[in-house]
This record gives sequence, structure tokens and C-alpha cells, in this order.
Amino acid sequence: MRGKPFLFYPVILFGFLLLVDSIFRIPFVQLLTKLDLTAVNYSAKRTLLENLISEKKTKSDKKLMLILGSSRLLYFDAEDLKSFYPDWEIYNLSSAVTTPAYYDYQLTRILDAGIRPDLVLMETDPNQFNQNSIFKISNLTYSFDLPYVLSNAWLFGKDNVSFFLGRKIFAVGTYKPYLDQMWRNYKNPNLESFVSMNQTTFDFIVQNNGHGLSPIDNYVEKDANLLDLTSHRTLDWLFASYVPSEMQYGFYEKILTRLKSDNIRAIIVWPTSSPNFEDLISKEKAVSAWEEKIGSVSGKFDQSILKLKEDPNYSCNAFADGGHIAKECYHSLMRAVQLEYFRRYETHRL
Repeated sequence: MRGKPFLFYPVILFGFLLLVDSIFRIPFVQLLTKLDLTAVNYSAKRTLLENLISEKKTKSDKKLMLILGSSRLLYFDAEDLKSFYPDWEIYNLSSAVTTPAYYDYQLTRILDAGIRPDLVLMETDPNQFNQNSIFKISNLTYSFDLPYVLSNAWLFGKDNVSFFLGRKIFAVGTYKPYLDQMWRNYKNPNLESFVSMNQTTFDFIVQNNGHGLSPIDNYVEKDANLLDLTSHRTLDWLFASYVPSEMQYGFYEKILTRLKSDNIRAIIVWPTSSPNFEDLISKEKAVSAWEEKIGSVSGKFDQSILKLKEDPNYSCNAFADGGHIAKECYHSLMRAVQLEYFRRYETHRL
């Protein structure tokens, strides 16, 4: 071996690569690779989940509600919920662009910790069952832990497991080392403001039980042409290459199986969007096929979908864009959920 030092070259090279990769585990360096709030939202939800598991091991006199959704269930006002529903403690584990796999991970962690929610409010939507969604670069990149992925490898499949392991082992898989982009971000005059916003967003989410800090807060889009434009853009983004994901249906059934076996009360809700977008998706064959299948799967577990567009207890005429309701509509949304809860589970209180 003394005469063959070249045999150590691969080891030295690998060690050097790991050293370089470790630089991209530094939070500020990660931020320089991409100036967006995706990572901080998922990071805040991980912290919230750990806090919830830690705090809820002690009994509370309030009912516990878990919200599992996408950006369409993200922006409840924590103070409003406390005022209108003082008997409930409501934790929001929603995040942008989520899937049944993401919901199952959150729910599994909570139930396995011995925490029994009084109600699980879970969103469902045809895009969550799209094989060609951005699942890999959102949920699979920023969520989950190794034990969960390995224990569900049969559902994730070889490709997703390999992708997850690659991202976990090498930070540069997630935070790309494009030095020119990093330098531009470093010289960005708004960098300091973005760093501050990053921390503010994290703190707000954790301190407000997971309810999101809206970048547009109480904004309402009043231009019908813009609503139509954003509706078409959203449709093209979500359904241009739609292929049903058997993996996500598998996770959906896994969730319903666990809820039923543990006798956990649940409401599965299909949120609304603007009339422009609702009209567009009503013409999509993929949506009608999903609606039929999700109804059939849910029915096997004695569940039904609360379709807000058909619910007389829900009303919303304000929208942030084509795909999202305005914040003021969240009052009506929670009211519809509460009425559905009493209708299904506590009819004596109606």
C-alpha cells in the first residue's frame, strides 16, 4: 500500500466532496442558493410537529383539531379561531403543494406518539393525486424522515426512495451549487429584508399553531380578467400532464385505514376556488374520474367528501387569485366544517 498511494485517491476525493457538501448545510448558504420561502415553511412545520408531540403528551381540557391541507387551508387566523372556537385548540400542519403522503407522515407521527386528536380536517383535491406533480421537489425534498420512508418503501417505490436518500445524503441535491446565482443573491439589495422575512415567517408559523403568514394578507382580487388569467395559468400548471398516481391513492387508503382503526373523527374537505377556475376544472375528464374514484375509496371507510361548492353552509365571493379564496372566506370555511362536525358526530348539540 505504501507504494500505491493512488489507491487512496478515491477516498480523499470522496472526503473532499463531503467537505464541500457540508458547506451547503449551513442555513445562510442554503438561503443564498434560492431566495424563496418554500424551505422555511416546511422547516417551521417540522418544528411545529415536534412541539405538538412534546406539548400534547399532557392532557388538555380543549378539543384538539389537526388541519392537513395545502395552501388552500393554510391561512386561518389563529386569533379568530381562539375567539370563535374557544373549546378547540387547532393546529395547522398544511403547507404549499401537499399530497396524501405528506398527510400520512404528519398523522402517523402524531398518532404513534400517543396523541389522539378529536378531529382531523384533511383536504383532498385532484391535483394531489397527480403522478406528474411537483411532489419530488416539494414534499419528498423537504418533508419525511428516514424511518418513515423506509417503512413505506413499498408505497413510495424504488425511484422515490432513491431520490429521497440522495437528497438526504448530499445537501447539494437540494441546494444547487450554482455559484453565479449565489453571488447574484448575495449582492441582491433586498437580501437583508429577505433574511428578516425568512425568520419572521418561521416564527409566525410556529407561534400561531401553524397558521400561515399570508404574503398578501387581506388582499382581494377585484379584476375579473386577472381572475380568469390566473385560473387558466393554474389549470395549465396543474393538469397539463395529469396522470393518476396509484402511490398517492395508496397513502390515502392508508390514512383512512388508520383513522378508522383508531376510531378518529375526520372530515375530508374539497375546498373551492374562484368560479372561473371551478368552471374550467368541471370540464376536465381527469377531475370527474378522480371525483368518482375518491368517492368510492372514501365510501369503503365510511367517509364522504365535504364538497364546499355544494355546501349551503359555506359562502365565498372573495378570491386572492383564480385558485385561492381570500382570507376573509376562512371564517365561512371553518363554520361549514364545524357544522359538518356536529351533523356527523354530535347531532344532539345541533
